[in-house]
Amino acid sequence: MKRTKLISLLLSVAMLFSLAACSKLKGEKTETIKLDNCELLYKGACIMSDYEGNDALVITLDFTNNSKKSITYVWNILETVTQNGQQLDYAAVYTDLDTYTGVTDSQFEEVAAGATIEIKTAFLLNDTKNTVEATFEQAMGEKSGKITIDPSTLSRETTQAPAAGNATNTNSTLDWWNGDWYGWWIMTECTGYYEGMDGQWWDICGSIDIGQDGTGTVTLWDEDYSKMSPMAEVAVSLMDTGMSEYGTLISEEGYFTDMDLWYAEWYIDPAMIDMEDVILIDGYYQSGGDEYYYQIYLRPWGNYWSDMEEESLPAYYYDWYLPLIDAGEPMPNVIG
Repeated sequence: MKRTKLISLLLSVAMLFSLAACSKLKGEKTETIKLDNCELLYKGACIMSDYEGNDALVITLDFTNNSKKSITYVWNILETVTQNGQQLDYAAVYTDLDTYTGVTDSQFEEVAAGATIEIKTAFLLNDTKNTVEATFEQAMGEKSGKITIDPSTLSRETTQAPAAGNATNTNSTLDWWNGDWYGWWIMTECTGYYEGMDGQWWDICGSIDIGQDGTGTVTLWDEDYSKMSPMAEVAVSLMDTGMSEYGTLISEEGYFTDMDLWYAEWYIDPAMIDMEDVILIDGYYQSGGDEYYYQIYLRPWGNYWSDMEEESLPAYYYDWYLPLIDAGEPMPNVIG
């Protein structure tokens, strides 16, 4: 459930210095954690500041793919980091202000079978004196491993806060995001209660409302919910990052069905899908042994999906959606 894996790409402090100085714990050897289809080598840690100036623990790991296909760290590893018995939140840290490069960007890289890459992960510290326990486990596996880190032994990296303001929030950009959206969502790799539901999909409607300050809300509902009782309601921030002219939305907090969403768990960059006026929300659900991945595809209400194959159209596209938009009707509060 605590799958905040679209982590701290955004909203963070710019670092103008190299991260190479993140050091090993004094007098402590590197540690290896062997999981079901991958291996982690703990290489060291340091303390940096997040985008608000809070102390953040940055952990450096080598991630080795022992499976037979390409995988990413972000969709394979679940992290639980605690201090003083309290679970720590993910921290947002940049390595380069000009390019908005995040300290955790490498978590999203595809790693070929047998290959190894270095990744970093970051968490907000409660204090810099008491030990931290970090547990790593496979998203779809049984094995896990734990390392203990003493923040008082770590080096501190100098940071510089970014300039105030956000160039993303122009009227044209807000106009592109704000409004009603329609599409469909699908479940894959289902386990537990959801086993056997792989490939099932449903129509979905939504609304996005972002203010001039770059903050707002994404509300979604499918055939079993309504706008007044939505399936998802998520506070988001719009950032001047990503590969498109429209910036990127990231989640701050909220919920999806009965699961809480955390900072940067949703990372919505229009450039992630090569289609005009389409956004993709990629997510992961876990509640005990009940798990699945989900993908949500949305287009602005009123757009025709004529560039889509028949099998990629929402189920209610012809019988419900087209008659409404042909009549110039606004998006209803329920589907069907």
